[in-house]
Amino acid sequence: MNIPVCHKQEVCDLEKFWKLESLGIDAFEQSDPDLAESIDNYLPWRENAPVLPTNEEIAKRRTESVIRRLKKDPETFRKYGEIITDQEQRGFIEKVYDESTCTNKVHYIPHHPVKKNSVTTPIRIVYNCSCRANDSSHCLNDCLATYPPIMTDLTEILVRFRMYKYAVTADIEKAFLHIELDVDDRDVTRFYWLENPMDIESRLITYRFKVVLFGATCSPFMLSATLMKHFKDNPSTTSTELQRNLYWDKVLTSFTDKQSLLKFYTESTKIIVRGRIQLTVLEFY
Repeated sequence: MNIPVCHKQEVCDLEKFWKLESLGIDAFEQSDPDLAESIDNYLPWRENAPVLPTNEEIAKRRTESVIRRLKKDPETFRKYGEIITDQEQRGFIEKVYDESTCTNKVHYIPHHPVKKNSVTTPIRIVYNCSCRANDSSHCLNDCLATYPPIMTDLTEILVRFRMYKYAVTADIEKAFLHIELDVDDRDVTRFYWLENPMDIESRLITYRFKVVLFGATCSPFMLSATLMKHFKDNPSTTSTELQRNLYWDKVLTSFTDKQSLLKFYTESTKIIVRGRIQLTVLEFY
């Protein structure tokens, strides 16, 4: 028996995987003529994007399935609820109280926990922006631009990191969650969760993101473009140093003497704070 099978989608997915693996290693080429405009305006939507379905029913079913699984693991449920509560308190998400007045695009995103081998963050909430209601419908990622992030060549960063005596590494805390979404775009990031995140028997209500969420195909580009614009708007030797040595949300650099290192520490912290972002895990070697 011979069964004809189309491998076009698998080939496309594999090619995308190879490109993602080489980000920051291969030379970055701005081949898309619309890229410069997208950097200036941070427009995540594709031109002539397909119609985006609400995905309301499938998001609700998957959320109910997650809750049933978490009932069997109270500790994981507690941590899950703590993450939702923390995100709301810090202004990353918000409750949607009046759903009938929305005039923008509406889309719901399912989510689920992924356990991590970490003491500080044992679980992570993953939002599935590639969820489709059926084979013929579109997902949120189908409608968003897929420009690659703007990053310095990784080899150059590592060479500079090893060049001088005093090395520095830093991490931008919750980098994606510090980039605000336009109000008109927030309703495409809706999701269901419990009205009281710490009570597994409470009713489901609607939340939505106020910031860029990890899982959207345009998020890495929006992060890098926002940071580069911030450094450009705050010109200095330290801003240039940050821009040259930033890889995703990590900074790696080195200095010849302690005075230069301490100057970088003081000035970089001030520059980052101006963008309402925080550098964490700053280490010296």
